[in-house]
Amino acid sequence: MTDVSITLGGTTTTGRVDAKCGVDEKATATNTRSYYVLMYPWFGQRVAPDKPQWRFDLSIRRGSTSDVSKEFTFSFLDGDRGATIQTIASSGTIGSGTVRVTRQGNGAKFEVEGLTKQGVPVRATIVCSAFHKGEAGGG
Repeated sequence: MTDVSITLGGTTTTGRVDAKCGVDEKATATNTRSYYVLMYPWFGQRVAPDKPQWRFDLSIRRGSTSDVSKEFTFSFLDGDRGATIQTIASSGTIGSGTVRVTRQGNGAKFEVEGLTKQGVPVRATIVCSAFHKGEAGGG
């Protein structure tokens, strides 16, 4: 399970969800694959009516000297509100921000902070207890 807290403007959304937290070892600093790929719901997953109906996606490219780069994409949508930050220069930037990754055992804590293109503040904390085995989607 994944603990999530996302603040968009002055409204915070929190929950414990069955998110996909993956690492793609085929990602390199020179290809377009994302090294870390987090998403809720998973591709093709049907979310039960009693579970959170919002969605998020965080993809982080691999850096040249570490497993994290400054290039990432974050998106959030809850039906009424949405936010996107993209710092991938070759794809065009949308808004601005940073992401910090802190490895924790078999998983990691991801902290996103930034502004949307419209200047709305975004803050997200996603704690993946463990990464799923196999190739991550979204590359």
